[in-house]
Amino acid sequence: MKESESTREKIKEAATAVFVERGYDGARMQEIADRAGANKAMIYYYFNSKDELFEAIFTENFSTLFEMFGKLFDVPDFNPEEFLPRLVHLHLTFLRNHPHLPRMMAREIHSNNPIVDRVVRQLFKESARPFLDEVQKHIARAGKSGLIRKVDPVQLIWNLIALNLFTFFTEPIMSVVWPDQFADTDKLLAERERAIVDLLLYGLLPR
Repeated sequence: MKESESTREKIKEAATAVFVERGYDGARMQEIADRAGANKAMIYYYFNSKDELFEAIFTENFSTLFEMFGKLFDVPDFNPEEFLPRLVHLHLTFLRNHPHLPRMMAREIHSNNPIVDRVVRQLFKESARPFLDEVQKHIARAGKSGLIRKVDPVQLIWNLIALNLFTFFTEPIMSVVWPDQFADTDKLLAERERAIVDLLLYGLLPR
């Protein structure tokens, strides 16, 4: 990674942490600069405003996610027992690499930050919608052909997202209730991945 790219990423990482702790309105560019080991001038070199920095965190991270998802359809035949584990794995891997992103997004949604609504609408229109439409079509066809039980594709997608996000949203509480489980994050996420796939496939495969 080039030095300029590294600096830009450090600024985004620092900004994400500050946005999570302070919220968008409470975040200050000077604190972001201090945490990134840069100065405010350097932040404005890469991002024209706090709005632009905030939007870049969402847009660039989620664009990367949907590029990863798009590769799931490189395999011509839709096999639920292969596709679903890969989808769960990719999503959990993304969340593991961006653990603060879900809480940052949730905080701004609950504060009615208009930037979130604008960014999400644009992002899903350009990146997410084609992928989601394709997944829904495959699930519906698999149901009609008997590969899986007939289920509502949208509800299945929602269930998968909710199960994956749960650990990251609730980590501050769950790590207190079950500290031993959170002592080894790698082991925890591997177990969560297996449990989520097992639960979803049990509900999908014909019995």
